[in-house]
Amino acid sequence: MFVEFVIVPIVGCLLLLTAAWRALSAVASALHWSSWVPVAVMAGAATTLLALALLHSLRKELRMRRECREQSAMEQRYPGCHVLRLSNGNWFLTDRSTGREYEPTEEAHHSFTFGSTRDGSSRWLQQVSEDVRASAENRYSR
Repeated sequence: MFVEFVIVPIVGCLLLLTAAWRALSAVASALHWSSWVPVAVMAGAATTLLALALLHSLRKELRMRRECREQSAMEQRYPGCHVLRLSNGNWFLTDRSTGREYEPTEEAHHSFTFGSTRDGSSRWLQQVSEDVRASAENRYSR
């Protein structure tokens, strides 16, 4: 394992750098350029690759933070559900109390609107919905 993932890539990089050095040196001497041109070209290529790698890692970090924020928002929106992001970008919600798939109603854009499970039996969601309505009524009656 050490040979395949450490030694072979190092040897491959050394062979690539040697071939690039010889090709650039031949081009530089044929065109009567300075002897530092091959070094500058190779350093520029390395710098470009490093900058691209840094940009890629930055984009990956931003994407991961955005996905974490979105998942957190969905977990807060549906506290009685397990939240999972599918590969197609849709959310898969599972009711914690029954383990069944949770399908939000069409009005579920509001955080206090609760949907029902596929078979319509979610005691926890009904209980929380009643508690929210009762607290709202108590708040408005004061």
